[in-house]
Amino acid sequence: MIDQPQRRNIQITMNAVVVAIDSNYDFATTAAFNYRQQNVYPYIDERGFVIERCQGQLARRIYVALAASKSNVVYLTGAGHGSYDTFTGEYHNPIFKVGNYSPEESQGKIIHFLSCQIAALLGVDFVKYGCRAFFGYDIDFTFILKTADIFFECDSEIDRAFAEGLTAEEVYQRVYSLYTKYADESFWQGDLNTFKYLETARDHLCAPSVDRRWGDPLARLE
Repeated sequence: MIDQPQRRNIQITMNAVVVAIDSNYDFATTAAFNYRQQNVYPYIDERGFVIERCQGQLARRIYVALAASKSNVVYLTGAGHGSYDTFTGEYHNPIFKVGNYSPEESQGKIIHFLSCQIAALLGVDFVKYGCRAFFGYDIDFTFILKTADIFFECDSEIDRAFAEGLTAEEVYQRVYSLYTKYADESFWQGDLNTFKYLETARDHLCAPSVDRRWGDPLARLE
C-alpha cells in the first residue's frame, strides 16, 4: 500500500505581523536587501502575513523598537551588520544590543537576522527574554560577490520555511540540506571559494537544533 502524502493545514493568526529590518547603504547590505525584496518578502506576503517594513532610513532603533513591541508581531527578520552583542541597521545604527531593548521586543517571537556574529551573545539574550527560536550566525557571514545569490538563497530559506509553517527543527534541516547541496555543486564545479564559505556558513548557523540556547526546536509561526 502506498502512503498518501499528508496535506498540512497552516492557520495564520489574523493580522500576524512580520517586521522586516533591512539595511541598504553599502555593497553588502544592498546586495542582501535587493535579494530579499525580490525573493523573501513577496513569499511571506503570499502566505497571509502582514509585513511592517523598517528598511533603509527606517532601519533605526527608534522605529524598530516601536514596531517590534506590538502584540501581533510574530516574526522579526532582516539583514544588516553586527557584532557578537549588537545587530545594527542603517549606517551602523545599533538596533538590538544586549541589555538595551525591552522584553516586549523579543517575547513570544521567532527571530532571524542575516548578520555577522550576533548569535554568539545577542541571539542567546533574545531567547533569555522570551524569543521562541533564534536563527543566525556566531562568526562573520562571508559571501562571494559573484555567487552572492546562492548564499542569500540558503539563508533566506529560513524565512520561507517558517512562513510555510515548519517547526524550527524542520527549518534547520531544510536550510542545512540546501547549504550542503550548493556547497557540493560548487566543489565539483571547481569553485572552491564558494564551496568553503558555504560550508562555513552552514556549520556556523545557530538554531534551536544546534543548542537549546537558541530556543525551542518545536517552535513555529502560529
